Amino acid sequence: MKARLFIIVSVMLAALSVNAQNRFEKIAEMEGVTSVYVSPKMFNMMNDSNTGDINIDKVAKKLTGLQILSSENQEASDLLRKETAFINTKNGYEELLRVKDSGERVFIYTKENKDANEYVLLVDEGKEFTVIILEGKLTVDEVRGIVNQ
Repeated sequence: MKARLFIIVSVMLAALSVNAQNRFEKIAEMEGVTSVYVSPKMFNMMNDSNTGDINIDKVAKKLTGLQILSSENQEASDLLRKETAFINTKNGYEELLRVKDSGERVFIYTKENKDANEYVLLVDEGKEFTVIILEGKLTVDEVRGIVNQ
């Protein structure tokens, strides 16, 4: 279930601005951190791409980036928590989902901007921390369509 949720949200959150990319650049280079960045140009190159049951071709051209950072390193996880602390309802993000289960916390936020919407998934498992940020000109209905496929 975690793997499927991870894939769905990764696709759903497919975009990250240059500012966010720079914000996490230092963390991405730390030992024990897995980092993925997909540029807008890469999304435009995708044709009839399928990830399991999900056809991302329909929305790929609307995405402006995807950034994933995941760490099992305590120091990097703490730094990721600190750097993502601004992602909350006080700063214009709308909370879409909150789950707390056996020491694991999951949050999904969205923020509508003039040029693109931002979708953020935060997964906090204590020592492990993952952030997925997706930006693009996606509507909530398009995101729902990805999830429902």
